[in-house]
Amino acid sequence: MSVPPSPSPAGTLHDAHRVAAARRLFLEVPGPAAYDRLSALAARLLAAGHAKVTLFTDQDTVVGGHGLPPGVVGGRALLTGALSARVVAEGRPLVVSDARRDPSLADLPAVTSGQVVAYLGTPLVAASGLVVGVLAVYDPVPRPWHPDDGELLEHLAASVVAELELSAAHSAIGASRTRLEVALEASSVGIWEHDLRTGVLHWDERGAAVHGLDGPLEIPDVDAMIAERLHPDDRDAVRRAMAEALTSAGEYVSEARVLHADGSTRWTVSRGRVVRDAQGSAVRVLGTVVDVTDAREEAIRRLAATQRAAAVAEVAAQLANATALSELAEITLRGARVLGASSSALAAFDGDGALRLYLARQLADTVAAAAAEAEVAPPEDIVVELDDTLPTQYTARHGERFLFPDLDDAVARFPAMAEVGAALGLHALASLPLRVEGRLLGSFVVIWDTGHVFGDDDVELLDALTAQIALSVSRLRADAERDAAVAAMAEANRRLQLLADAGRVLSGSLDTAEQLDRLADLVVPALGDWCWIVVTDEHRRLHDAAVAHRRPERRADAAHYVRAMAHAMTSEHAAQVVLRTGRPLVVPEIDADRIAAALADPAAREALTRLEPRAAAVVPLLARGEVVGALGLANDAGRGPHTPAEVEAAVEIGRRVGLSLQAARLFAQQRDLAEALQHSLLTEPPRLEGCEVVVRYVPASEGADIGGDWYDAFPGGDGETVLAIGDVVGHDRHAAAAMGQLRGLLRGIAYADAATPAELLTRLDRAASGLTVGAMATALLARLSRPGPDGAVLRWSSAGHLPPVVVDPGGEVRVLATAPADLLLGVDPRRPRTDHVADLPAGSTVLLHTDGLVERRDRDLEAGTADLVDVLRRCAGAPLDELCDVVLRRMFLPGAEDDVALLAVRVGQAYTAWTS
Repeated sequence: MSVPPSPSPAGTLHDAHRVAAARRLFLEVPGPAAYDRLSALAARLLAAGHAKVTLFTDQDTVVGGHGLPPGVVGGRALLTGALSARVVAEGRPLVVSDARRDPSLADLPAVTSGQVVAYLGTPLVAASGLVVGVLAVYDPVPRPWHPDDGELLEHLAASVVAELELSAAHSAIGASRTRLEVALEASSVGIWEHDLRTGVLHWDERGAAVHGLDGPLEIPDVDAMIAERLHPDDRDAVRRAMAEALTSAGEYVSEARVLHADGSTRWTVSRGRVVRDAQGSAVRVLGTVVDVTDAREEAIRRLAATQRAAAVAEVAAQLANATALSELAEITLRGARVLGASSSALAAFDGDGALRLYLARQLADTVAAAAAEAEVAPPEDIVVELDDTLPTQYTARHGERFLFPDLDDAVARFPAMAEVGAALGLHALASLPLRVEGRLLGSFVVIWDTGHVFGDDDVELLDALTAQIALSVSRLRADAERDAAVAAMAEANRRLQLLADAGRVLSGSLDTAEQLDRLADLVVPALGDWCWIVVTDEHRRLHDAAVAHRRPERRADAAHYVRAMAHAMTSEHAAQVVLRTGRPLVVPEIDADRIAAALADPAAREALTRLEPRAAAVVPLLARGEVVGALGLANDAGRGPHTPAEVEAAVEIGRRVGLSLQAARLFAQQRDLAEALQHSLLTEPPRLEGCEVVVRYVPASEGADIGGDWYDAFPGGDGETVLAIGDVVGHDRHAAAAMGQLRGLLRGIAYADAATPAELLTRLDRAASGLTVGAMATALLARLSRPGPDGAVLRWSSAGHLPPVVVDPGGEVRVLATAPADLLLGVDPRRPRTDHVADLPAGSTVLLHTDGLVERRDRDLEAGTADLVDVLRRCAGAPLDELCDVVLRRMFLPGAEDDVALLAVRVGQAYTAWTS
């Protein structure tokens, strides 16, 4: 009889998880003995001839059995393998009373051979719930199986599984123990156990080695061990940690220094756990101990390295924002304090090559306290002598680094350090060169108030700080040099602008007084708070010329002083000194003695004292080696002495003013000479019966050359009056000479010959050509008949000159224009010329003039002539002298560039009534 199997939910025979669970147990099978014993027990209890234990991984393997032929255990279950595989696949027992009667089994080789007829198999289920094998019994004869048989076999299968799991567990524990031992050995972790019942402390070999002893050891007196083996500062902490572990959660942790027999000290960390009995009483403490000295030192080194890196980074960031060298010493001290430094200093060369010292706050306070004790003022700016007597300047000059761990070492190398070290409380010092791209910029000095041994890490940090400082010093020096260059350029530009403005002032007018007034306003406050200018006359006497003050309300006081100064100065006065020497004089400080020596008049001294000058500079006004005056600059107390740049600019202005004064004087002299010569060539008009003649000559306002404009009026040989006006081309001495020659020739020709004006101009042109006068000129020549009751007749001819203008007795004005005009004199003497005639009623006025009256840059000839006609119309009834003055006043403007000659003739009685 057989019980057919039912479908199993356990999965298939080849499930990966089941195979892995079976392989785990199979690999840990220690041998067949235990499984043979269980198989024999199953066969005996069930009265079966054969029994076997089979594990199924990816194939079946017999691990134990009873009644089996030799060689079956350890191999495949060839006889019952198919039956066992079915149990594993279905995951439940297989009960077969007679396999020959079961169609699903009858054809199996084991059945057909008669070796397996009755079969009872139950699955081996691991702790994971997966089927890993089969425990089976079988016989070659049929037999009925009682339900108790199946239950008994299942109990025995549980024992088989328990044996398998126990073997695997023992193997895992052994492996774990081995791994633990390897790990403990590799990490030098010692094991200790404190038996609280006996008071004995057990150390294994590693635990004893951590404490510098050979082990394993049993220590009966723990308190004695603590007193003997632990550092005094750590003993109480260890006792407290153990007490807290016993009274609280049971975790014990302590860090303590262990004293070895060789005198060394090692740091250890102990960890443990309290073990309690069933009643909850603490019976022992199990723990570990490890030597952490190396790790601690490495951690300290890493922390120090991190702190150093952070210090360098922080210092670098602050140095990047520093704006002055005086800030650097205090900033870098923050980095040096990582090494325990008490203060620091920085020495840097400035642009002039001086080595300036900048102190951190603590060192500066020490210096200030020493100065106060000595009752002297603390130095605001410390310049270090370059005598190499101290490491600061030696390092800055030669680039050598010094590390002195104590003051004696420093004194041995630099004896002067004995006094310095005592004054500053210095015990250790480092002096490092500030170098960028091979250039020495100064030195960085760090001070300790205790001795200090310089390790490699210390030197590395100091070098890093020094490199950062050097970069900052280089940057600040470059910034300072750039700022100085920009300031110098700006100052130079201001001086150049000042000189340019002075040039414009001096060239903008020929009025010397106006020039000097404007110049004085220009140099204040650019070169001083107030200034004065005095000039010499032809007798070398000084005269006040100009004054300016930056405060308008003090200008009158300054002017009052300068007027008094010009007459009261002694030979000691700066102006007199400058006049004698021709060199500038700078007075950095003005006191009462200097004022008394310079001014003889008490009123002048009082006037100067009221102005409160504190510094002065006086420069000469030079003109080709001759001193023609002096320019004085004065500063109030807030401004201080004059700088070399200000004095240099003042000297240059003095040269320009001197040249301008000399030029103005020469111009005035030449102008006076020119006007005198011009007037010597232009004679006074004749007195004529029945006519009134008025002449005017006005030279150009610019230039001192003699002009070529001329006029003439004289009686002819035939009793008529000859009138002439002309303008020689050019405006220089050659034009004046030609004008004189033409005027003389015309006078002789016109007086000796009664020819018409055109004939006279032709003869004049030929004579000038033959005599090589060599000039071109415009000219108008007229003959005025003897006036009668009805007036007179005017005959004229023009050589390119402006036409006459006639004012009729009724006030109407007409221009006697003719076209075309004849050629200028000096062009072609053979060309014929034309005469013109005009009647002049009694009371008429005829006006002859040169082009300077009507033509200028902003007005053409036609517009000027129209303006002249308008002016004449307005003043037609004026006396002839006044008419000419009005015409000049309204037509000839200041700044005119050309001379003006004017000849006016009034025929018969003059008008008697006129209102201007």
